[in-house]
Amino acid sequence: MAGRPPGAQLLSTFSVSHGGRPTGSEDRDHDAYPAGRRAGRDHGGGAVPSFAAAAAPPNDSRDSATQLTTLPERILGTTAGATVDPTDPGSNCAAEGGSVWYLLSVGATAPRQIAIQVEAQGELDASVDVDVKDRSQTQPVTCQRTDKHGEAVFAYPAAAHGVPDPRRTARELGERELLPERVRASAAGQPSRHAAAAGGASGSLARVVEVSQAYSAPLTAGVSYAVNLVSRIEGCMGLSIFPPDTKSFDASPASPFRCEGYRLFTPRVSGRYSFLVQADGGVTGRQAYHVQIARATATQTTPGVPLPNYAKAVGRLSGNHVGVVRLYRFDVTARSDLQLNLTTGAQRPFDLQLRSESGRILDCSCGDEGSQTITATTKPGRYYVAIKARDYGSGRFTLLRRSRAITQTSLRIDGERYVVRPPGDGVTVSLAVSAHADGPASVEIDRFDPVSGWQYNRTVKVRVSGGRGSFTFTPPSTGQWLMRASFLGSHGFSPSESRGARVLSAGPLSEVLG
Repeated sequence: MAGRPPGAQLLSTFSVSHGGRPTGSEDRDHDAYPAGRRAGRDHGGGAVPSFAAAAAPPNDSRDSATQLTTLPERILGTTAGATVDPTDPGSNCAAEGGSVWYLLSVGATAPRQIAIQVEAQGELDASVDVDVKDRSQTQPVTCQRTDKHGEAVFAYPAAAHGVPDPRRTARELGERELLPERVRASAAGQPSRHAAAAGGASGSLARVVEVSQAYSAPLTAGVSYAVNLVSRIEGCMGLSIFPPDTKSFDASPASPFRCEGYRLFTPRVSGRYSFLVQADGGVTGRQAYHVQIARATATQTTPGVPLPNYAKAVGRLSGNHVGVVRLYRFDVTARSDLQLNLTTGAQRPFDLQLRSESGRILDCSCGDEGSQTITATTKPGRYYVAIKARDYGSGRFTLLRRSRAITQTSLRIDGERYVVRPPGDGVTVSLAVSAHADGPASVEIDRFDPVSGWQYNRTVKVRVSGGRGSFTFTPPSTGQWLMRASFLGSHGFSPSESRGARVLSAGPLSEVLG
């Protein structure tokens, strides 16, 4: 608010007082503090005490209070050399100490709340008192002491101490709260320069003093939008989306986000939507953030990007913007062994998820950094793979899918699992591999020793085509011979092994009596 608006006047006086100097030297000079603070660095609204001067400050008394004119206003101040006037009202939050004064004058259109943030430098402990002057009377409103971080942050309802303007309708109140001109306007007919812009918008908030910031963007019904709110605070900033024609943020949002992060939002009606970013009330200091909205693409939502078998998909994630998720899809026609390989930088915090057609997470390689692998057995069906950036990670990646149908292999000797053949007779060894598999196979042949058991004899390589393969074997001597087949796997088929089959090479029993 600039100057003093017409109508009834509300004079709020703010006093910042201290109960003594910091420990240490009484004449702490400018060099004890950062240059930025000495020069008037931005520390939030309200008075910021310092010990930069030895003489009494110019606003040492109520009669010489510093006038605050435009909100929000940031001031660098000091209590060094401040005195106590006998007529000053006492503080309800601290013992008597030197105080400095600030004056805010508002009219009939006073804001519903006025917020104050004070950051005490050095080891100063201070209190902030607010009094309201109504003609010749002064009434205390509220006060607060600085906390262990040297910060005092609070708000009080200014409208409760002023005269409301009956001409100010709910619609006007809502518009001011919802879409301040500096937020929603650029050139006529152009979208918001904030959330609607391609690069999104950055800002910072603070609990109580600057608790929220509104943005707007025109959205189309039925179109999905990727929304991401990024903040690196040790807390949880909020984001709420309000539908068109919302008159107040006290209304229910179309989509409340409990905490910052990535969301997919699809509006039900077309129009200009509002995005309200809210500070975490439990976090001290500035809360920097970045918010962005953009139309979701096929790489972020269904139908997703097709992921052919053994094809490499290359992409990039950006956890600081809307490019947080990449979605891929593939079909499985036979029970298969699946392997997903995500290759990326060693320090990149990406999660790899395998999801069913219904969205259920079947497997997740999550919480680690760098390359990830998932191995699973899949039934016939439709599947999705989601890659998500975590902890604001960004960078390129390569995704490779390997699906191989699960096979079963069987081996027969002349169509049986056990046969007896005369010495010198050959047999036909046949392999059958399910799923009409193609690929290499091997058959191990062992002979039986009655003292030491089965002993290795040889390995025969077989080519399986359309699930079939065979060869002829003639036992080199009488005795028992055991065979086992191994299908070695191929591009589209997993390995498998058969049970054993035996052939006895022997003539008829005979006995020679002497």
